[in-house]
Amino acid sequence: MTRSGRGSCICILTRYPRLGEVKTRLVPPLSCAEALALHDRLARHTLRRALALSASGDARVEVRTDAAFHRVAHDWLGGGFSSRYQGEGDLGDRIRLSFGDAFGRGAGRVAVIGSDCPRLSSAILREAFARLEKVDMVLGPATDGGYYLVALRRDSAKRSVPVLFSKVPWSTADVLARTIEIADEHGLSYALLEELPDVDRPEDVADAEAVLAACTPTPDSRVSVVVPALDDAGCVADAVASGLAAGADEVVVVDGGSRDETRAVAASAGARVLESATGRARQMNAGAKTAIGGVLVFLHADTTLPPHACDLARAALARPGVVAGAFGFAVPSEAHHSRLINTIGRWRARLSGRPYGDQALFLSACTFTDLDGFPDLPTMEDLELVTRLKRVGKVVVLDEPAVTSARAWEAHGLIATTAINKVSISAYHLGVDPERIAGWRARISTRAYCEHDSRD
Repeated sequence: MTRSGRGSCICILTRYPRLGEVKTRLVPPLSCAEALALHDRLARHTLRRALALSASGDARVEVRTDAAFHRVAHDWLGGGFSSRYQGEGDLGDRIRLSFGDAFGRGAGRVAVIGSDCPRLSSAILREAFARLEKVDMVLGPATDGGYYLVALRRDSAKRSVPVLFSKVPWSTADVLARTIEIADEHGLSYALLEELPDVDRPEDVADAEAVLAACTPTPDSRVSVVVPALDDAGCVADAVASGLAAGADEVVVVDGGSRDETRAVAASAGARVLESATGRARQMNAGAKTAIGGVLVFLHADTTLPPHACDLARAALARPGVVAGAFGFAVPSEAHHSRLINTIGRWRARLSGRPYGDQALFLSACTFTDLDGFPDLPTMEDLELVTRLKRVGKVVVLDEPAVTSARAWEAHGLIATTAINKVSISAYHLGVDPERIAGWRARISTRAYCEHDSRD
């Protein structure tokens, strides 16, 4: 995967959570403890959305707090970012220092944000960096007259940083207007993002709570099971039935151009059927785009879910720090060498810490959107998404297994199948083009099919 965003940086300015010192404008109606809890949730929410860009290589992330010992940010929020002291002075001084530090360490594009705008999404952050290609500055207007984001380019930093954040009436409704005036006075071009609310007043709390709730799976969250399929008429009905039996609110089968009866079989089994371009990543992304669930489960067409899978997924995602999960691995008990294959699968997941797509990956729709879905790869799309997820938070593997077809082992044999999988993964980690890996695997599968057909 390319990492074109290594030169971009997101600086999050936030206060270290101290009772009675954060979100004081919300007290009352909130109590000091409630204000502290809201501040904590907003900061974690903002960090997760920023880390989504870090996970895909689009930007690195800094958290800058008002704690003199800056490393306490890691004790508070975990890892995946660098932490720094945000400095003294007013907000303008702290913003100026953030830009100066980031540009001084080689960043080409820097966005400074706060932690109290829950509607600031990963997509908006990506848009901010994209717009910097054509302008000197990007601003995200807040509904209160300030801004929730300011982004600058390195090549205009000497002109912009010294002037933009001086003589601004901070904490007033004139912050944005004055910043634009300064930009005009100094010939700096700029672009505006969509206007969003931040959380400074009691009337802002309800909207913030709604956004936070939408991104937090609960026992009542709806679950959508997404099944990519291609010429899977012989097995897709079982996959659909397992999803519905497991408590899914819907099962979406996304067909990639089957030449058999896959679509009809899936619809008869109770699935909502879509069609998309061929490619497992594209199919799963297309299904997720139309899904109604706040929790997404991605199930291969030759795999079945365990009982109560949806409840298990919701409970796992409710654990602190967990951003995704998968089920254990198993093949049908009647398959040749099933015990040995199951043992290899369990140890594979345990040693690597990375579940594969045949284990029915699940995560919140919010997290999936933040990460921009599965990367558009011809193979290893599940491995790449899990790798990115682990940069955002914990990925857990449950004991209850998803049962997947043993057809690969039956076609290639136990040793060859294990070797093919291992070599493919190693090649990907070494930077081999996924197109080459996919082509190699396709040639092996075609040869195995022909040999099997000739024996018949």
